[in-house]
Amino acid sequence: MKGRITLTGISVNASHGVYGFEKTGVHPFVADAVLYTDKMCGSDNLCRTYDYSKAAEIIAGELGGKSVDLIETLATRIAKKLSIAFNADCDVTVHKPEAPLNVSFSDVSVTAHARFTRVCLGLGSNMGDRKKYLDDAVAAIKADEENKDVRVSSYHATAPYGGAAHGEFLNACLVMRTLKDPFELLDMCAALESAAGRVRKERWGDRTLDADILLYGQEVIDEEGLIVPHIGMCEREFVLAPLSEIAPGTIHPVCGATVAQLYAAYKEKNR
Repeated sequence: MKGRITLTGISVNASHGVYGFEKTGVHPFVADAVLYTDKMCGSDNLCRTYDYSKAAEIIAGELGGKSVDLIETLATRIAKKLSIAFNADCDVTVHKPEAPLNVSFSDVSVTAHARFTRVCLGLGSNMGDRKKYLDDAVAAIKADEENKDVRVSSYHATAPYGGAAHGEFLNACLVMRTLKDPFELLDMCAALESAAGRVRKERWGDRTLDADILLYGQEVIDEEGLIVPHIGMCEREFVLAPLSEIAPGTIHPVCGATVAQLYAAYKEKNR
């Protein structure tokens, strides 16, 4: 049974703000939060719902924590903390009733939304200890508290693609829920590659680690530095084979086919 748990009016005196007097003095900050849950089942058991006492402590701790300039930052920080703690989507509104305005007002507030998005990533390596590079990347992804429910395919040995690389690849796909927005996820992939010591010398060249965003929910993104769904994924067996293991029913948002259908079409075309 789906539901929501709402906390309102949690108030803490703190020192958030842009101006010097805001950072040296204390002023009231108030937060409201909504946690969305599908855990409610009428069992009268705390473990089958969310502990709103714990949620209140998290909110109060963040309100009274490290000073920030903007309540937008504060609301986002609280929303992410709650989502991570309860593995749930949430909304957080932070009020600043004593904001330094030169007009009469009753309140200033901002609302942040923390939402988990189901994403698919592709990993590949064809240099050195390929398995270790993939294992280390998977371990780092799982260790990131903004990622939940990480599932990884088996590792597939595949021939190099594109003509520049020479060594055989080890490829895998990964599916998870993440709080990261698309560009935060892109930064995470870049950090994984950097940690593996990847050096970009030529397109399609040999590499210690390749980490790519294949799908980000059902979003279609075409911006500088990021195109999702990943270009060419429908024509690459080293993507479709491992992805079909763990996400066969996932729909490609452009062509409208499932991963399983795309892989079947690929095999039929290339048999």
